[in-house]
Amino acid sequence: MKCNEESKSLPPSTGLFPPSNDHSDSQKLEMPKVFAVIIRLLLLCLICLLPTSYMKGANPEVRGTWLTTTGVDHVRSGFNTEATMEDLRAVGLNTTYVETWKNGYTNYPSQTLKSIIGTTDRNPTIGSSRDLVQETLIHAHRNQLEYYGWFEYGAMSQYIGGGGNPSNPLSTYMKNRGWLLKNQAGEYADGTNGGFAYMNVAVPEVRQFIINMTLEAVNRYDLDGIQFDDHMAWPINFGFDTTTINLYTSQTGNPAPTSPSNSQFSAWRQQKVTDFAAEFYKVVKTARPEIKFSISPSITSFSTTNYNADWPLWESQEIFDEFAIQMYRSSLSSFNSIVNQQVTPFKPNDLDKLVFGLRINPSPLTPYADVEAMIQRSRTEGAAGHSLWFSSGVLDFYENQLTAFYDVAGQGHAQNPNFAADHRPAPLIGTSAGGNLWDVNVIDADRYRIVAKIGSFWTEFNVAELAAGAQQLLVPGATQVELLVDRRSATSFLGDFDGDNNVDGTDFLAWQRGRGTTSGATAFDGDANADGKVDVLDLAHWQMNFGWMQNDESISQFSVPEPSSAALLTTIILIGSAQIRCRRSEFFRKILRA
Repeated sequence: MKCNEESKSLPPSTGLFPPSNDHSDSQKLEMPKVFAVIIRLLLLCLICLLPTSYMKGANPEVRGTWLTTTGVDHVRSGFNTEATMEDLRAVGLNTTYVETWKNGYTNYPSQTLKSIIGTTDRNPTIGSSRDLVQETLIHAHRNQLEYYGWFEYGAMSQYIGGGGNPSNPLSTYMKNRGWLLKNQAGEYADGTNGGFAYMNVAVPEVRQFIINMTLEAVNRYDLDGIQFDDHMAWPINFGFDTTTINLYTSQTGNPAPTSPSNSQFSAWRQQKVTDFAAEFYKVVKTARPEIKFSISPSITSFSTTNYNADWPLWESQEIFDEFAIQMYRSSLSSFNSIVNQQVTPFKPNDLDKLVFGLRINPSPLTPYADVEAMIQRSRTEGAAGHSLWFSSGVLDFYENQLTAFYDVAGQGHAQNPNFAADHRPAPLIGTSAGGNLWDVNVIDADRYRIVAKIGSFWTEFNVAELAAGAQQLLVPGATQVELLVDRRSATSFLGDFDGDNNVDGTDFLAWQRGRGTTSGATAFDGDANADGKVDVLDLAHWQMNFGWMQNDESISQFSVPEPSSAALLTTIILIGSAQIRCRRSEFFRKILRA
């Protein structure tokens, strides 16, 4: 017991029981100390008897929600994004799953998508030039929230309704090549697949498209994870198009199926989805080993039977890091009836991969008492946590109730157990020094994303390795400047174009060779910001981090030389590190003259 341990450690000089033969005045002077020790012990024993809730903070658990551009405007317009992330943090959440891929469009610049459809890659409903991922990512991390890019549509290219005709640019591209699934009636969608057109994941080009599109986001942004929904699947009634039948008959030697429930046909389709899941997971984890790859399927066995997505098999094969199972029920009784079957695949050793997906709203609204009981059930089962569908339910219906339930004021914020406690620390706040200069006290040497508020919105200017200590940044037009720790494992965005973990002259030569490329460029061509182009913006990344060497403690980890060309005066210039500035300035003058 803690109070007993404390008594054992008392120093001899305190003397709870003084020797009986010592009646000196010095003993009398020691008596107040004796009483102080007794009071101390009593207080410690009282602490031992307090309830656990008073002894420690919130237990680690995933507390998440999904954010969509459909319906409520939490992130759709961009005007409410900052307040939304602040409110989610205040409620007590620690994780966000933010819409990234929807209805045939990405919410970020995608050369992969643009190269095949020839038009804008962004959804016209949110703005053809917005980078919603970057916007939301900045505010999530400013509020210490983990951020998953939520690729909601998975293998779906468009919502068209039952019997509808796929017509957006991506669907048209896929349809013209015979790469969209059809049912026996020749329809691209019906009531059994939710009215969505599905791309055929048995086609190598389709798989590669989805992988490449995803890798663009994985390699470009400081994401904590990505998540695919229940739409990385193959609806049971589909696969009667010519492409699928030809693949099935040639690969199996079986005759063309006459029923969607044909067991051999179902097994073949399930294997195709599983093969894609395994391939996809491996590619993403190779690109960024530290990123979490989450999947949010419907419940088993419905997922396997109706969508050929056998996620219990995926779990057993160690495909995916997190399973946010959609246990969407509007009453506690119906919810409890499905829980055991969802938990069993994770027992006994993988419960840390299981997240309870819980619905709040709408039509009908789940009673709050039931929501709270569902959360408690996730804890009782030993799951990693829970995620609430969706942000409207959290902020528009049950904000006060959930705030009281999580009790951040009394227990503090819960850590997401998938990440270290300091994975997303609070931002370092810059203070204006006048003349567009900003002073920042860097506590720990690290790589930082420099973000600034210019006008009404925040933006990321650049990424830099900064040494500990006082730094001064030049950020024209900014009204606020903050530093966010960057957790990406790659270094190309620092200007390390040749991948040797050094930012040096050979990287400048790589940029010089690729300069002027307007599409399809990679890091090896000198594209630091992953926009497919090689231009002065990429040079700014290299300039800022010139001299950086991975794991080399013998040199300063930051500094930017004095610019000797107006072209180098781009977004941000770091001021400091006088020890190596002269050397670097001379290097710049030589290469720029060349």
